[in-house]
Parts: sequence; C-alpha cells; structure tokens
Amino acid sequence: MTNKEQHHLLPGPSAVPAFNPRLLVTAVAMSVTLPQVAAAQEGQATRSSGMLEEVTVTAQKRSQSIQDVGIAISAFSGDQLKDFGFNDSIDIAKMTPNVAVSGSYAGQMSQFTIRGVTQNDFNDHVESVIAVYIDEGYVAMQQGQTFSMFDVDRVEVLKGPQGTLFGRNATGGLVHFLSKRPTEEFEAFLDLSYGSYDETRIEGAVSGALGDGVRGRLSGLYHSFDGFLDNVYPNETFVPPEFQDALNSVTLPGAGDDLAGQTSWALRGHLEFDVTDRGTLLLTAVGAETEGSIGPYQQVPSMSVFNAAGDQVNTVYPGPDETCEALVLGVGCANGTFDNDPEDVTRPVPGRDFFGYLDPDGSDFTTSSDYAFDDFNTYETYGLTVNFTYDFDAFTLTSITDYKDFDKKFGLDLEAAPVNQFFWIGEAETESFTQELRLDGVNGPLTWVAGAYFLGIDNESVHGIGALPDSAFHIPSWDQPRVAAMETRSYSLFGQVEYELSPQWSVIAGLRGTKEEKDYDFEVLFVFPNDDGDPLAWDYEPAIPFPGFSRDLYQDSIDEDLWTWKMQLEYRPTDDLLVYGGISQGVKASSFNAGAATLLDEEIPYDEETLISYELGMKSTWLGGKVRFNAAAFYYDYEDYQASRWTGIANQIVNADATIMGAEFDLTASVTSNFDVMIAAGYQDNEVEDVPFDNRTEDVETTFAPEWTASAMAKYYFPMRVADGELSLQVDVSYQDEVWHNLTNYDATTLDSWTVWNARLSWLNAEGDLRIDVFGRNITDEVYDVIGFDLSQVCGCNLQAQGRPEWWGVSLRKDF
Repeated sequence: MTNKEQHHLLPGPSAVPAFNPRLLVTAVAMSVTLPQVAAAQEGQATRSSGMLEEVTVTAQKRSQSIQDVGIAISAFSGDQLKDFGFNDSIDIAKMTPNVAVSGSYAGQMSQFTIRGVTQNDFNDHVESVIAVYIDEGYVAMQQGQTFSMFDVDRVEVLKGPQGTLFGRNATGGLVHFLSKRPTEEFEAFLDLSYGSYDETRIEGAVSGALGDGVRGRLSGLYHSFDGFLDNVYPNETFVPPEFQDALNSVTLPGAGDDLAGQTSWALRGHLEFDVTDRGTLLLTAVGAETEGSIGPYQQVPSMSVFNAAGDQVNTVYPGPDETCEALVLGVGCANGTFDNDPEDVTRPVPGRDFFGYLDPDGSDFTTSSDYAFDDFNTYETYGLTVNFTYDFDAFTLTSITDYKDFDKKFGLDLEAAPVNQFFWIGEAETESFTQELRLDGVNGPLTWVAGAYFLGIDNESVHGIGALPDSAFHIPSWDQPRVAAMETRSYSLFGQVEYELSPQWSVIAGLRGTKEEKDYDFEVLFVFPNDDGDPLAWDYEPAIPFPGFSRDLYQDSIDEDLWTWKMQLEYRPTDDLLVYGGISQGVKASSFNAGAATLLDEEIPYDEETLISYELGMKSTWLGGKVRFNAAAFYYDYEDYQASRWTGIANQIVNADATIMGAEFDLTASVTSNFDVMIAAGYQDNEVEDVPFDNRTEDVETTFAPEWTASAMAKYYFPMRVADGELSLQVDVSYQDEVWHNLTNYDATTLDSWTVWNARLSWLNAEGDLRIDVFGRNITDEVYDVIGFDLSQVCGCNLQAQGRPEWWGVSLRKDF
C-alpha cells in the first residue's frame, strides 16, 4: 500500500482482605482430608455435579477424557460455563491457573497470557503468541480473541507448546472454543438476562433433524449494556483557569458521552449431512458485530525520570508538589509550545498532567474526556467452516476448510482528559483462509495422526495519532497514519505417534515442519485535513515529509523454515493416576514492526522466537471419583523471545532471551452430596535478559504475567425443595497478582493485584427445563486496573482501564 492510495476515516460520529495464595495450599490439603469426603465415600448419595463433570477434549485430535491426556488442560463444558456465569471469551481466564489477559483499546481488544508467555503488541498484522481456535478454525487476528460466547459445547485451554498438532503460534498454548453441533432429536432453549447498566442479554438456539441424514442448528445472541464510565465533560473544575480556553475549542457532535457501553449481536448456523454411514459433512456459517464506545480509558498523572545521558530510566506518579523535568519532541510540559524554554518546564498544578488535569475520582468510574463517543468503535466478524470426516477401514480422514473476515474501526482520546490534545484512531481488515487435511488411526499399540496444513492471511491496517483543530498545542490539525500491509502464506506437514510400551508405559513423539512466507509494506504519513475542511475526515493525500512524524515506504519479505516437536513419556500405575514428563519446542515466525516514524529500517524486522519447554505433571482421581487433583511444573527456555514494549507513541518488538518457570494445580471435590468445591492456583517467575533501552540494556519481567493466580468456587445445594425445585448458592473468588503493563518495568507501569468475588443463587425446576438465576459480579465493588499505557512523555500521564464494577442481574432459561 502506498501513499497514492486513499482511505477515509471518521474520528467522530456522523472492604475485602487481600487474597493470600499461600493459604490456598493449606486449604487444599485440608479439603482432601475433610471428614465429609470420607463420609461420601462410605455411601452418601452423590449429586450429579457440574464441577465434577469430566469433560471430553480433543487436545490430541481425538476424543479423550481430560484425565487421560498428558497435557495441562483446563476445560469447561457448556453447562459449566452457564453455572459459572461466563459470557465473554476472556472470562475463563479468571478461573484458570496461570492464565491472564492483556489487551488494548481499554479492553475492547484482549488476548490471553499463559504461564507468562505473552506478546503485548496491539498492531493488527501481529498474531498472538497464544493461539485461539473456534470449531477447529484458527483465529488469525488478535481482535478475534474477544467475543461473546453463546451456545458453547466446551472450551479447552491447553498449556505449553502445542505446535506439533495445532501448529500456528501455539508457542505458549492455545484456547479452543467449540460450539454445540446439530442434534437428531429436536431441542431448543431461550436464555434471557437483565442486569445493571440496563444490561440485556438474549441467547437462544434451535436444533433437530431436517430430513433423512440431515440435521441443523441455528443459534443467536443479542447483548447490550450502557456505559459505566460516567463522563462529566465539559465540567471545568478539573483544569486550571488559564487552560479553560482549551476545553471547548472544538465541539464535535456527540462528544462527551459516557464510555464502556456496547451492543453486540451474533448468529451461527450449522448444517450436518451424513455421507453414507461412514462420513459426516458439517457446514458452519457465523456472523457477529459489536458497536461500542471509544476505548474507555482514564488518566493517571505520571512523569518521566531521565539519567545524565538523557535516557528515560523510569516513569513515576508525581507527588502533590512534584513537577515535570522532561522536554519531549520540543514540547514543554506546561504550556505546550515548541520553544524548548526550560523555564516553561513546570506543570500548572503540581502532581497533575501537563495541563493541570486530575481525574475527579482516581480509578473509580467518573472521568472527564472531550473526545468521547458511545457508538464509534465497531468490530465485525464473518466466517465459514467446512468440516468433513470419513471413516475408512484402517484410518479416519478429516478435512477442515475455514475462512474468516475481520473488520474494525476504533478510536480513543489519547490523553483521556477534557483538554483538546490528541486522539488515536485506526481501521483494520484481515482475511484468513486455512485448509487442514489429516489422517488418524489405531494399529494395535500404536495411535497415530498425520496431516498437512495451509494458512493464508491478508492484512491491511492503518492507525495513528492525530490532533483536531485548535489543539492545545496551538498548531493546525493533523494526522499521522501508520500504514501496514502484510500477506502471510504458511505450509506445514505434521505427525504424532503414541506407542504403548506396556499397559503402564507409553511414549509420544511428534514433529511439524513449516515453511513461512511474508510480504510486508509499511510507511508513516503526515497529513492535514482534506480539502473540504472537515476536521473529522482523515485522507492520505497529500502526505507531507516531516522529520520525526513521517517515514518513507519500507518493503521486505521473509522466507523461512520452522520446526516444532514433542517427546513425552507417560506412566499409568492405576486407572486413576497418570504421570507424564516431556520436552517440546514451540516457535513463532519472524515478522515486522509497525511502530513510530522514528524506526530505522534495521529496527523494523525481528527474528523468530523459539521456546523449549520441560514439563512434569500428574492427573489423579481419588475417593471413588469424588476428588480430582491435577498438577504440573514447568521450565521454559526462550531463545529470541519477541519482547514487545510501548515506547510512548508506538509498540516495538525486539528479540531477547528469556526463562520462565512455575507450577500449577487444580482440585475439584464433592465434599458432601450437597456441597462441591473447586480450588486452583498457579505460580510463575520469568526474566527477559538484556532488553535494549536507548543506550543501555536491562533484565526485566514480561508484561501481564502475574506471579500468582488463584481461584476458588463453592456450590451448595439446599436440601429442601423450593416450589418443587432445587435451590443452589454458588460463590467464587479470583485473585491476580500485580503485573507490569510495559516491558520497561518502570514504577508507574505496575497494575496492582486484585481480588474479585461473584455470587449466584439458582433455582432449577423438577423437570430440569426451567432455571432462574440471580447473580452478582464483583459483589465487593473492587476497583482495579486491567490495562495501561505509559504516555508520560506525551501528556504527562498514563492511560489505565478498569475491570467492570459491581454488577447485579437476573436470568431465566427455558429448555424446550
């Protein structure tokens, strides 16, 4: 894409104690030996529990009990997801040890972090280091990882490299969402919810036979809620009088809306055909759209700290009497001029941002932001999957053809303040096509799978910073679009075998070879408003050369061979115990940066990363199936880890070696016939070595990788009948340790730990086809930050986004 091509963007519209993970270990030991469990073993009737439901998974490309697979897996069935109140794809992270979430656009784009493996680069041509699949189709765009779940059969979270069988960017693991398939018998349901902030959620499905050998299923979702970030703009009490003239210099239609609201819809249709008595053809079509506010960030004042050489070495939160000592791109901290006068380098109000703004209530849910619209950001997803299986006498043939199209438009107030300074805006489109052919079979003690895979991705994106007319920096309005286009073609062959050495011992070996090709174009333009004078339009022509704000077209290609492999030994001394140990290698291909205009040509490409994992784990079932305990320990040796850091106005990835080590466990128990518990915890420690920062290198920890994660859930079934139905109470808690939101590990780039409690009271009728729930999420109203960006050199502030506040609601589900 060159600057001769034109694109058109519209920036406006036409008190709970801290959780202590160490106490959790003691709780686990106590729970295993509870007298009630022993009593249950002696003959108490055991309720059919959603927590102890043993989920069947396809982690090795065949159906197996989760307890028979030598992989650290967390899996949730569709019924469990309903019990847990999980609605969004990222909800599963809160109940999965060593899994966290990073993201951008204040959480409107999120991606998973597993065992410290993450890549916090929001550029749209960059694929996540944690692969996400939907119905065996790879999700190539990071934006595709964030969606509302509906009519789900199960979710599988696989930890550790999964490159042999899944291949694409499963370096740290993968998350697989599988929807419910058509049924022979008629079934249908309708699920209605209403909650805080006028939340309305409608989910439903209908399924059954359409004829002899033909079945269909249609499911859909509508979900909306109002913004919970109360915007009091243009309240003038948060900016000193000398800067009041900057508040309302430009009045955009709809500006000053409340933020964080959204409206979504989604439809999925399945058609399943019997191809003789040996084959099945499943056609799946899906469409989904979300419209929401611009990124709902809030601001925290921050200041840069420089060493004698002029390198930034820290970002801190200024005290009430502190001022800023930085000059950045010639912009004074106080008056926004380009005169570089050191005497101007003070803040009009110490302890506030460059223009004296201070958020009215900190991280709570009141803010003041001028560039704020409640319906600007849009995300669209459409896809088609063709899944064909045919059973031959000696093996099964599977063909999976998948096409996905992602489109998005997004914007945000770059400094999240009432002063007219900067905005951030962009558009992206990604098309992906995959074709997988595989054979699998069992021959005596040998179980095997082999196949071929093709992936094609076409991505075009543009995003960047801009200023509206009468900006507080007293310069004409301008835009700085960063234009990136990348075509990816990937071809691979793979195979894995499992050989039973004896009834107790098995060995697994797998290998995948991949040829990766990429073609990349990148340039940064500097443009003024278009000829019609519309301040809300963003055109690419004419572009003006401007040092530091534009760069010439960069073009490059990659052609490389990549290898992933696995070796594992498994031991089954009894039917209820599996012990496994293995070594595996994951890899993520080389790629390119799409960052600031100041990037040199040699800084744009970066190398592939390789992770070698050493893992030892166990899966066990105790007390006649009433207790399940799984655990694993791991050590990761990372070569050329693709370390992503935010540089103030862009992301940049560099290669650096790293190590990660840790452990995790999950325990589920039916304590009595009326009481179930689930407890899980994860620990990881990581170090990224010799990361370059200006004229120095440092060892740091990676982003969005909490040292501790922990969760617990308890569900009690009341023994008495209520209106001839069953009443149950569920309480759960999730804990996440503090994380860095920037690889710099500066003081002000820390997001504090948090503890979130949820509760759900459920009634199920005697027939089991009518359910009513009253639920509360974040019932202690914990205020916690989940995403951040260091903009200390741009606005004297950091952007931070918060988790959702206290939220109550009621839902009704009817099965037909």
